[in-house]
Amino acid sequence: MLDCIVLAGGGGRRGELVEQEGVPCKALIKIKGKEMARYVLEAYRSVEEIQRIVLVGSVEELGSIAEDYSAQVVPEKETIMQNVAEANRFLNTDRPLLISSADIPLIGPGVVEDLLQKCRPFEADFFYSIVDREQNEKLFAGSKRTYVTCREGIFTGGNIFVVNPAKIEGSLSIMENFMAHRKNPFKLVALLGPVFVLRFLTKRLTLPELEKRFSELLNLKAQAVISDYPELSFDVDKPGDLEFVRRYLDKTH
Repeated sequence: MLDCIVLAGGGGRRGELVEQEGVPCKALIKIKGKEMARYVLEAYRSVEEIQRIVLVGSVEELGSIAEDYSAQVVPEKETIMQNVAEANRFLNTDRPLLISSADIPLIGPGVVEDLLQKCRPFEADFFYSIVDREQNEKLFAGSKRTYVTCREGIFTGGNIFVVNPAKIEGSLSIMENFMAHRKNPFKLVALLGPVFVLRFLTKRLTLPELEKRFSELLNLKAQAVISDYPELSFDVDKPGDLEFVRRYLDKTH
């Protein structure tokens, strides 16, 4: 069994999408008449293994949506990792935690169940989902994602993590740096050290050495999980992403 944290706040930032759509936060942007957060909550609530769900954001703005899915709202802090820590303290659990953004409306329960199956028996402390570029472009041709080349393939990051809650507090400061540069592969790799920068530039990075270095920095056991579901990596971050999702759902639903 797992508990779940959905990061649905805005960190006090309005942002281009929020301004364009005239909503208080990105999680409330409507797609086919339904708030984006609802797509995500429906997926998680349909996974039998997921028990408690916490949304991090505005209680006033998200309270009624959370109630519809038997979820609770924890008021947001200033940064992503502060929000994760606050939700972790609220849950006070020893179960694995599934941590997700609220802007991945294309996921479904099958996508989540497949990822959890690949994480079992949850022997690592930090599972990071990644998707191969070929898989991503096969389903979402024309979409723009950020990729990193490794010997095993060319990957983009997913927006779902599975973590050991006991390891969150000790890794907050380092993870803040990683999250701040999550959209810039070069800066991310630079946090690992100069050797990794060189290997990144010469396309000689390997997943095992990245896992090992990340584990050393955070004092935990990290594991990359390759998913065959590009829905994990498609976050609605820009107006073009929103247009793409609306067109995609018009065709498929």
